Amino acid sequence: MRKLPPPVHIIGSITSKHGYKGTIHIRWEDEDLIPEEGDFLFVVIDQKGVPFRILKMNGTAELVDLEFIDSDEKAKEIIGKPVGLDQSLIPENHFHTALEHFSLQDSRSSFTGVITKMLEYPGQLMLHVSCNNREYLIPYVEEWIRETNIKTRTLIMDLPEGLIDSDTQSTHED
Repeated sequence: MRKLPPPVHIIGSITSKHGYKGTIHIRWEDEDLIPEEGDFLFVVIDQKGVPFRILKMNGTAELVDLEFIDSDEKAKEIIGKPVGLDQSLIPENHFHTALEHFSLQDSRSSFTGVITKMLEYPGQLMLHVSCNNREYLIPYVEEWIRETNIKTRTLIMDLPEGLIDSDTQSTHED
């Protein structure tokens, strides 16, 4: 699997279809980022954001009609898919939630932790990762990313040797 292209920020997922004319039900992760009619919504298909114009939304924005999704069959094809917005449209204060609660795995070791937050330092975005009652700050470096799986909320990275040193974990009580 390839990583998700950087310009797409996941904001929800398609949970079901509604009716037989292609209307879909979307579960939004952040109500502040719900787009409007006429905006483009990216449906993640084969790890790529495919843009669809929003034709119509109900008052709660849960039921959505997308351009070209006009039948029961087409709606069924995108059930379960994540949806997102162009990253450039996301206010800076929302970007830092994009990978929160993802599992981070090192492809070179057995290290697995949970990304609890993203922190911006001068010149570097950092992932705050919790693992075995320890906390780590891991630089967000795109070249280290091997896979981003939106469905399983997993980020797999090739972390440099020594960044996560299992020998530093305390095995005795002080």
